[in-house]
Amino acid sequence: MRRLAVCAALLTLVACGPSHEDLVLRSLPELERVARTIGPDASGKRTIAGIEFLDVYRFRDRVYFVTGEAVEGVDPFGYVWSPERPPAHEINGGAASTFEHLRGEWYSWSDFY
Repeated sequence: MRRLAVCAALLTLVACGPSHEDLVLRSLPELERVARTIGPDASGKRTIAGIEFLDVYRFRDRVYFVTGEAVEGVDPFGYVWSPERPPAHEINGGAASTFEHLRGEWYSWSDFY
């Protein structure tokens, strides 16, 4: 019985694999290279370090890496590179943005309308 429980636990770990956030955290150096070079007019879908982003774009002094939306076109979420200062919770164009520090200049982010 113990052997079965151990096998089930190992299978669960292998089947589930690392979380999306873990993959992003491992890829921060590659994401930062993109963030440092992306122009103000560049945006769109990108795959970076094997991670698909719905959109990557610069807004003011930040670069947003959009990984999903609650509903298509509404309530986007993902990661933000903000090298100048920590992003503040803000209301912009009707959206309330929230940020949670991950590491260094990186934050998880979500908008709610």
